Amino acid sequence: MQFLKQNRVFLLLSLGLMIVLSVALSIVPKGELHLLLCDRHTAVRDVFYKYYTQVGEWVPYVVCFLLLFYRLGWAAFTTTCVLLSGAVTQVLKRIVDAPRPLTWFAVNYPDVQLPLVDGVEMSRYFSFPSGHTTTFFAFFFALSIIVCQHDSSPVRRSVCGAVFFLLSALGGYSRIYLSQHFAADVLGGMGIGLLITGLLYLLFAHWESKKWWKMHFFTKKR
Repeated sequence: MQFLKQNRVFLLLSLGLMIVLSVALSIVPKGELHLLLCDRHTAVRDVFYKYYTQVGEWVPYVVCFLLLFYRLGWAAFTTTCVLLSGAVTQVLKRIVDAPRPLTWFAVNYPDVQLPLVDGVEMSRYFSFPSGHTTTFFAFFFALSIIVCQHDSSPVRRSVCGAVFFLLSALGGYSRIYLSQHFAADVLGGMGIGLLITGLLYLLFAHWESKKWWKMHFFTKKR
């Protein structure tokens, strides 16, 4: 499929990260892996990840609104990706009902003190999958699809794909760094965000030739 080829950098990097996380989860115990990934705290990183993790809470919706001034179709596509992937994640959270790192360590390793960041409200339940990670990957994959479809330069497509992947991965890692999620939660969120966005594009692609798709807030009424 053409859109897979256009977004191969984003997808290959995402697949590579998923493989690395899967291998790490298979050979390193859950608690040890979490401590390994979250214990390199500095003042600068604390501030960065504290605020960057919030990007997934509001930026996608702002961008979806702004897309209304460009193409109604792309705004509908991106909004659906974010909302549907988020809804699926919330349902799975309640089905799995897994404890968050703070609760899990308190029960299994009460002597371990997790490195926490001041000002971050810690969650204790509904750990798997990571909702923030789902949103980050669904949103930036959708943006990658939009940008790469409208840019004929393979080099620029590759750069955009790499940048969008980095922004997604940082969002996922922020959840581990802040001890809000385990690596498995992030892996699950990645999979949901990527899968739902890819499937939705296959659906929405059938409507790209429709008149309403190209409408926007500046479309003149006749």
